[in-house]
Amino acid sequence: MLALAAAGCGGSSSDREAATGRDGGVGGPVGVGSGAARAYVARFTKKDPEACFKQDVALKQPQLRARTGGLGPQVPPTRVIVMIDGSGSMAGRMGAKTKLELAREAARSFVDGLPPSVQTSLLVFGQQGNNEEAGKAKSCAAIDIMAPMSTDRAGYRAALTQVRAVGWTPLAAALDRAEGLLAASSTPGEQIIYVVSDGEETCGGDPVAAAKRINAGRTRAIVNVIGFKLPGGEAAKLAAVARAGGGGFVNLSTEAELARYDAKIREEIRQTDNEVATSIANTDNNVATSIAITDADTCTSILATDEETAMSIDLTNRETAGKPVPFREEAKALLKARHDAMRARFQAYRARLSGAEAMAKKGIDAAANAVR
Repeated sequence: MLALAAAGCGGSSSDREAATGRDGGVGGPVGVGSGAARAYVARFTKKDPEACFKQDVALKQPQLRARTGGLGPQVPPTRVIVMIDGSGSMAGRMGAKTKLELAREAARSFVDGLPPSVQTSLLVFGQQGNNEEAGKAKSCAAIDIMAPMSTDRAGYRAALTQVRAVGWTPLAAALDRAEGLLAASSTPGEQIIYVVSDGEETCGGDPVAAAKRINAGRTRAIVNVIGFKLPGGEAAKLAAVARAGGGGFVNLSTEAELARYDAKIREEIRQTDNEVATSIANTDNNVATSIAITDADTCTSILATDEETAMSIDLTNRETAGKPVPFREEAKALLKARHDAMRARFQAYRARLSGAEAMAKKGIDAAANAVR
């Protein structure tokens, strides 16, 4: 964040001019009066009101990410699970590379584009046993958490290299396991599951029901499905999983299509990150400015009340003792003039800080529009 010091926070000459009396400042009695009256008022005005206007406000300017192309986001993510199909068919080719190689690349690129604070996990399903009938039971039971939920990107990348394509497709069981890695949430979409697969459920589970439960239940997570060269029937089944999970489905046939989809996801992340950063900066600036203004208002009000109360008690005591102050009204007028100057000083301080905040917001919004 770039700190922009709010002009006038420490008290500018133009601010002080609004509150300066003919004695030269708000630190003493204001106005012209007899020497005796001014000396009397000075007994109760020893504190310098400028101390009320010393608070600095550091206005934030967010670091925004430039456009790379794509669509905009809805909700900033907090936890993301990438689920990769470890079935034997993922060893098939899609152009110059295997589908598994492309899945690894996409999973790495996608997570690298997330803000560092987002927790990620890698889950692989079906990568044990084999894709023969004899290996089905072992494969259908194989739901492996290759990288636990954390912000450790190095561990996630290392885990990607261990993903293999050997078995069947226990998608429903994998979604059940993924749900356990998520936290309770009331915000749909702040937790996301990305399923990368080239086929439908083959282990007898109901992935549509699992996705629906994940999206509508305690996690409110969104389930997106990325398919690789799926035939029509299987594509329809995985699209139904995505719909039930409140997410999107895409069926990719070439490496170029995958690259475009990856760019779209990264752009969504970029725009979400910018929107959140802009909102936080504007909110923080508003709160900091409001606090400074409120503190100054409270400080001057307390100071004026204390001075008025102290002088009023003294005047009353002298009156009761039969020794009234001959310049009573003159002293009260001098004190009032001082307090009026303090209020004028506060108004100038408030206007200056509010103006600085408004200018900062204008700059933040302009920067955000420039990269939208």
